[in-house]
Amino acid sequence: MTLYTLHAPPPMTDPVMVMGLAGWGDAASAASDAADWLAEDGLPVVSFEPDAIFDYRSNRPVLRLSGGELRSLTWPRMEMVHIRPGGIDVLVLVGNEPDYAWSAICDALGDLVQHFNVAKLVTLGSVPAPVRHGLDAAVFCTSSDPRLLLPGDEMLMDEIVVPASAGTVFRSAIEEVEVPSIGYWAQVPQYVGRPYSPAITALLGKTAHQLDVVLDVSSFTEDAIDQISRLDEILERREDAREFVEGLETSFGTTSTFPDDLPTADEIADEVTRYLREAENGDPSS
Repeated sequence: MTLYTLHAPPPMTDPVMVMGLAGWGDAASAASDAADWLAEDGLPVVSFEPDAIFDYRSNRPVLRLSGGELRSLTWPRMEMVHIRPGGIDVLVLVGNEPDYAWSAICDALGDLVQHFNVAKLVTLGSVPAPVRHGLDAAVFCTSSDPRLLLPGDEMLMDEIVVPASAGTVFRSAIEEVEVPSIGYWAQVPQYVGRPYSPAITALLGKTAHQLDVVLDVSSFTEDAIDQISRLDEILERREDAREFVEGLETSFGTTSTFPDDLPTADEIADEVTRYLREAENGDPSS
C-alpha cells in the first residue's frame, strides 16, 4: 500500500516546516488548532494514505448529520500543506497523530524534507499543567540548535522521561537528516477544555517570530479575553475553586511537584457546563 501521495508542489525557496498534530502532546487541542489555523486555505503537497496509518477504531471518521440526513463524512488525515505568509514558504504538517507506520513515516519525512530543502522545523505542542488561566499562556521550548532561540524563548533544561508523541518521534527523524528544529510547548491549565485561545495565541506568536512574519491572530485574542472573563466569572461564584486557582503559579517548572489535591478537569468542567447552560437560559447567577 502506498504510504503517501506527492502532489505537484509550487516552487519553494528554503521552506520552514511547522508541525502540530492532534493527539498526544496536544492538551486542549491548542497545538493542532494553531497548526490547522495556520494551514487553512493552503495547498496540500503531501497526503498520507489514511488506510495505511490509522486505526479507525481509535481515529474514527466523523459523521455530520442534519435533519435526519447524512451531510458529510470526514476521514482522519495527515497531510503537508504549503502556505506563504509574508512571502515566506512554509510547509505545515497537520492532521491526526497516526496509529501505525511511525517508522515508515519517519523515513518518508526524512526524504521529503530533503526533497523540499527544508531550512528548519518548528513543532507545536501543549501540555496540561497546574497553572492558572490568563491571557499570556506560558510557553517553554526545546531545540536541537541554540541558534534558533529567540528573545523570550525559555528552554526546558531539566531531564525528564515522558511517553513520546508521534510529533516528537517525527521531529527526531527530521533532525537526523540535519534539519535544525525547535519545539514550543504551551502550558494549559488542567481545568480548561478546548478551545483554549490563550495557548493558541501564544503558539502562533512563537511561530510568527520563527517565520519573521506578522500573523493576524486578533480573532484568537478576542476569544481569549472572552474566555478568561468567563472563567473569572465562574470563580467569583465558587470560592473554593477561586482559592485553589489563586494558589497556582502562572507557569510550571519541571522540578515542581504536582499537588495531591489537584481538581480534575471533569470537576471544574462540570461547573463550566452548568454555568454556560444557566447563562443560555438567562439566569447565570442562580
